[in-house]
Amino acid sequence: MGVKLLNKSNLKKIILWGGTGQAIVLEEILSRIGFKIIAIFDNKEISSPFANIPIFYRKQGFSNWMKENNFKNLYCAVAIGGEYGKDRCEIQNYLKKYSLIPVTIIHDTAFVANSANIGEGCQILANSSICARVKLGKATIINTSASVDHECIIGKGCHIAPGANLAGSIKVDDFSFIGTGAVILPRITIGKNVIIGAGSVVTKDIPDNSVAYGNPAKIERKRNK
Repeated sequence: MGVKLLNKSNLKKIILWGGTGQAIVLEEILSRIGFKIIAIFDNKEISSPFANIPIFYRKQGFSNWMKENNFKNLYCAVAIGGEYGKDRCEIQNYLKKYSLIPVTIIHDTAFVANSANIGEGCQILANSSICARVKLGKATIINTSASVDHECIIGKGCHIAPGANLAGSIKVDDFSFIGTGAVILPRITIGKNVIIGAGSVVTKDIPDNSVAYGNPAKIERKRNK
């Protein structure tokens, strides 16, 4: 089945904060669901990932751009993945102060249960699954082919990386990152600001500010709060 062509005159205007890989992923989805990216912002002076979309730098660049443009109903998404969930939440809050509207982005191949509760500004990518009674905090990313099973509670600013599998009734606290292909067993609690390494199998609770990896996963070091 082909992708339905959209009327370009009716596209909603959106800006992205972040100009690397996550922006490329989001652009493909946004083009399917009726959005047009009109500008990109980043804290680093990098090139725009799109030849026809300008990029500006840091809050000063954003402030100047907003003064020069008077858009109504301007949308936004924070295209920053990895373990930078706290940054993602802070930037989303910053953009809201300018009356921008955070978009919850859901790929058309993702499964989202009717009973799931999805927070503002979440990104649910291709072939991922959000099952019954799952709760996602704001600005959380569920990446490609990740699975979050029934009754999981995922905090704000989390990132569940590609192919990670969370069994039922798991809690993941704010700003934590679950690496590619990791497996979390049922009823486990992952603390705040935690990194779980790629391919790990988590069989017991992981406390706040930890980096854990392996099979079974073990705490290898602590993170700064």
